[in-house]
Amino acid sequence: MANYINNNLKEQKQPSYSDLDPSFLRSNKDNDISIVKNTKSVRNSIMSLLSTAYGERLFQPNIGGSLRSVLFDPIDPISTFEIKDRILNTIRNHEPRVGVLYVDVISKSNENSYTVNIEFSISSTGERDTITTTLERIR
Repeated sequence: MANYINNNLKEQKQPSYSDLDPSFLRSNKDNDISIVKNTKSVRNSIMSLLSTAYGERLFQPNIGGSLRSVLFDPIDPISTFEIKDRILNTIRNHEPRVGVLYVDVISKSNENSYTVNIEFSISSTGERDTITTTLERIR
């Protein structure tokens, strides 16, 4: 019996992720809302998850990082660890596109804030990115 070999195999396409731009700017091409793709899309999703409190999304009460509640605790190693743990758990549980993940939280007691560095890679493409943000109390 002969084996059929297809020499015209198409290259496997890597998945492409897209989302609406959270700034809701208009696109120059079609005057519609801009779209962000791949790494920017994942980055926006992570920031959205971390800024969401538990119970804030209707019918999905477990989604979010609920980081605001920790910001009013005393700035000490326990609070720093709690923030890091919440960030790791939120991203691991709710962002399946992220593979390798490293989180560093630096407390700044003089400024009543935390600096957060998140290094991640997209599991399907291997693209790496870093998010640096500051968490501070808002009165």
